[in-house]
Amino acid sequence: MTDKAFSVNEALRYARHDFLNQLQLIKMNIDLERLDEAKEVINHYTTEVKAFYELSKLSLPLTSEWLQTVNWRFAGFQVKISSHIETTCNALLDSSIRDVLEQAIKLLHTQLSPFTEQQLHIHIVCTQSGFKLTFEAIGEWEPIQHEINHEPQVTLTHECKTSKNWRFHIEESKEG
Repeated sequence: MTDKAFSVNEALRYARHDFLNQLQLIKMNIDLERLDEAKEVINHYTTEVKAFYELSKLSLPLTSEWLQTVNWRFAGFQVKISSHIETTCNALLDSSIRDVLEQAIKLLHTQLSPFTEQQLHIHIVCTQSGFKLTFEAIGEWEPIQHEINHEPQVTLTHECKTSKNWRFHIEESKEG
């Protein structure tokens, strides 16, 4: 885990490393004549890259950077990002959203069981009627006692908070 922001050089190094890992996995599957598995790796990687491109539509640079580097900073999680983005988001929410995500992942990361696969799924919806980010962690960790601090312009709603599943929503209505 790292608390500092990545330099451009570090981010490119991580991105190239991930890309080479994907190519090696594809090559291995081809060498073993497992073409369906090779195609699956290609489809998975393509979907992941498209999701990152989609984030640029939000116009939330701090949040987008956090989402694109979370798997490097907190390697204990398998991260999946999905979205439905039709419009830009209120730029004034950027640091508030990023701060909530950072607090949540740090709380979890310090409590993780080393014997369980940890998954983090973040789904973002941004339409004319509003913004909603769903954070869902699945795995195993010690009970989380701390609350997340957040700015008044975002609403934080917990749907589930157990030692195996934590799901909450960050919202801001574009109306009013």
